[in-house]
Amino acid sequence: MIIFVALARWLLVLAAIFHFEAALAQTESPEQPQQAEPSSPATLSPLKPLAPQVPWAPFTPQPPKKPPAPPAPLVPLVPGAVRFVTIESPDTPLTYQARFERGVVMMDRDINQAIEIFQKLYDDTKAVRVQLELARSLYIAGRLVDAKAQFIEVLQQPIPITVRDKVEWYLSEIQKRDTFKIYIGLYQDTNPAQITSVRTFNIFGQILNYQPALPTDTQAGVNVTIEAEREIQPQSGLFASASVSTLTYPSTTMFNRQTFDTSIIKRWQDFNYKDVRVGNEFMFYNNTILYDSPYISTRMVFNQPNQNYFSVFAKEAILNFQDYAYLNGTQTQGILAYNYSVMRNLSVNVEAGGDRTTAAIQAYSSYGMYAAIGMQVAEDKTNLQLNLRGTVLRRNYWDIDPVWGEQRSDAGRIFTATLTKRDLYIFGLRPEIGYVYQSNNSNLPFYSYSKGVWGIFFKNVY
Repeated sequence: MIIFVALARWLLVLAAIFHFEAALAQTESPEQPQQAEPSSPATLSPLKPLAPQVPWAPFTPQPPKKPPAPPAPLVPLVPGAVRFVTIESPDTPLTYQARFERGVVMMDRDINQAIEIFQKLYDDTKAVRVQLELARSLYIAGRLVDAKAQFIEVLQQPIPITVRDKVEWYLSEIQKRDTFKIYIGLYQDTNPAQITSVRTFNIFGQILNYQPALPTDTQAGVNVTIEAEREIQPQSGLFASASVSTLTYPSTTMFNRQTFDTSIIKRWQDFNYKDVRVGNEFMFYNNTILYDSPYISTRMVFNQPNQNYFSVFAKEAILNFQDYAYLNGTQTQGILAYNYSVMRNLSVNVEAGGDRTTAAIQAYSSYGMYAAIGMQVAEDKTNLQLNLRGTVLRRNYWDIDPVWGEQRSDAGRIFTATLTKRDLYIFGLRPEIGYVYQSNNSNLPFYSYSKGVWGIFFKNVY
């Protein structure tokens, strides 16, 4: 009996062992493929922490979530560079500003990419500031029709005075390249020949009475200026330019004058502006050529993000007078200017310049200098704009005048005021009324004079 009990216990142990081995064989079946070992540490996936256990909560219905926007494409800061910027969220002020600044950078590197950036940014924001840079980029790219449409839209917005001046300048430049730009003035000049009011002079101890041969009364006049230019080769920045300006007095031909200018211009335009001009200017006065002057000049404008800007101008010219050979010589000019936008409807500008003018007779050689300050103020309700400017001038001659026996020195003043309605355009011409007072006080009274000019003028904007 004891033997049978021991045998039964032994059979139970064997059965348990066989059952355990069968279960083990199932978990390690050779039909399951074994995971290959990685060939290098670089193929190892990083370990991910387990997600924290969330306590159970009853189900609450949630509104459907907007699918995430696809990531923006990588855009190089500089063509061919390896540094990229990805805009993670296109709908925040910071990213708007980043996109705007990237567009400004591209204006100097890839104008077509700048257009694409500003166009997309304008579609997203409808900001006038962005539209202005889009229009400027289209202009630089030579897409004048598209640029003109954008500039005209900007002009209809409540924009700062400084911006309005820039937009009107671009539109007038487009007008010159499409057809021509015209400027018309109807005015009255109280002293067109700049004749002194003094009638008695002392020359080397001799008293002389002076009776002017030219009319000294007020004269009505008409000024017409026409300018045109064409790009010599598309996208070359090289232009041929021509202009003519006429002053005509219907009551007498003695003051009539015509000034002609032809030139070749090389321009560099991005966020700033630079040019070099080589040309020739000549004037007819009373139907006789007065002077002929070949020249070379350069202008640079450095824009600031807040719409303020600096400008620099320099010019070197040769002066050839047909009937006044003693005045033949050269003239070197330089001008510095700064425009400051105080607020949207108020801007202030300052300007200073000088020249060195040589002549065949040293008594007529001179140094000249001037300083000017101006202000522009506008009112939104009526859209009226007032422009004020005051200028002081000095000119000092090098030697004693052979006629008067003294070395000449002049001091001048010019005061200008114009009033215009900013939203009034007649066939693209914006009218303005203006008044100019000019005086010159010389130590030689024969060269002292004063005059006033007032009239209405039409400026061709588009």
